[in-house]
Amino acid sequence: MSDIIIVDIEASGLHFDSYPIEIALRISRKTYTWLIKPESDWDYWSEEAESLHGISLNHLNNHGISAFQVANEINSCLSETTGLIYSDAAAWDNDWMKTLFYAAGISPCFTILPIQDFMDMTQQEAFFNKFDQLVKSDKYKEHRAGDDVEMIEKAYQFVMDFE
Repeated sequence: MSDIIIVDIEASGLHFDSYPIEIALRISRKTYTWLIKPESDWDYWSEEAESLHGISLNHLNNHGISAFQVANEINSCLSETTGLIYSDAAAWDNDWMKTLFYAAGISPCFTILPIQDFMDMTQQEAFFNKFDQLVKSDKYKEHRAGDDVEMIEKAYQFVMDFE
């Protein structure tokens, strides 16, 4: 299980009306990212969340792509996989992915599971400690989906290398 698919999603906030704004997949050491243009009925926006990820609503409206296109491209990327993808925040990422696919009017070809399912409590602690070290290294921008999936992968590999 050393070569797993990892997902990370940035959102308009941590609220039941929040929606996905950036999605990244890490597949076979390659990162795929999408900025999502908000749908007309997606209106919750948190200034606090924007200050963390640094993506403005204006930027999304000008550079994001439609939920339909993003959902189709994600399904395409995952069509020849097991359909199992892993997240360090699976509950949130599942909700945001459901929001995306509902807006697109299509069904996902995958399931998101917690990456922590592979780890016991000691390994989980080591995973989060390694993730924090990577954040502090200044090589990555935390709360940007592309960098987050790479840090998740590195922290996971660090833990699995000591099995």
